[in-house]
Amino acid sequence: MDTAPARALVRPPIVDGLFYPGDRSTLRETVERLLDESSVAPGDCFGVVCPHAGYSCAGTVLAAGWNAVRRRQARTVVLLGPVHRDDGPGGPFFLPESRWFATPVGDLPVDAAAVEALAASHPRFRINDVPHLEEHCLEVQLPFIHHLFPGVPIVPILIADRSRAAAATLAECLALTFRDSWDYIVVVATANMTSYLRGTDAEAEYQAIARLVADRDWRGIGDADARHAISTCGPSAIAALLSLAGDGSRVDLLAEGDSRGADAEPDKLVRYAAVGVWRGTSGGLLAD
Repeated sequence: MDTAPARALVRPPIVDGLFYPGDRSTLRETVERLLDESSVAPGDCFGVVCPHAGYSCAGTVLAAGWNAVRRRQARTVVLLGPVHRDDGPGGPFFLPESRWFATPVGDLPVDAAAVEALAASHPRFRINDVPHLEEHCLEVQLPFIHHLFPGVPIVPILIADRSRAAAATLAECLALTFRDSWDYIVVVATANMTSYLRGTDAEAEYQAIARLVADRDWRGIGDADARHAISTCGPSAIAALLSLAGDGSRVDLLAEGDSRGADAEPDKLVRYAAVGVWRGTSGGLLAD
């Protein structure tokens, strides 16, 4: 089924025509081209870090990430992203009221059972559409999901807290909710590696977050963010994914990019990366 049923609660697209083509045919062709031209071979990794920028400047990086999971036998796609407007300590994790998320290429169903299970797992989860109606970070992933995993339900989660504690709580709740189905889950953490910074600052911060990710140091990501050593947009999403991957997990840098040529201030950059995450054979959350 590609279209939400009548009277269903649907979250409409808000950045179509801005971050990605608003025309159905053009968007479908764009996604297909980006995936086909990607240097990353189709894979079946457990999770991926993908940027949430426009396709014009981050499309190749997005496609690299999505190619890395395209052969996975997914029954659910879990989406983790930041709340840009309010991400202070102690903020909630927002689940959608909507049962469908619309895109120009078709509508994606929400895994209502998983949403209800997560909502019952911890008081930090809130079912509230308002943050989802204001955020673009998950939306830019949806056309890739529609193309690669047609009909597969999604679990959209917006994290209004950048802290290490938030990542730990979220990972624990996800581990409990999906404990019997990891072979059929894809987890996507949508994050930009740096915010708008001068070139030298962006490079230094990018290298800092890249090292933490390569080391699977999910606690270090939260600590670095707390002392303002990184400006990553979505640090707790990355940290939760790395924790979920468990002991013996592996990460690979798939692609890199930046906003050069897409910003009115060419001396300021946002750095992007796609990172593949393979779940450890031992299972469980990643230990210190």
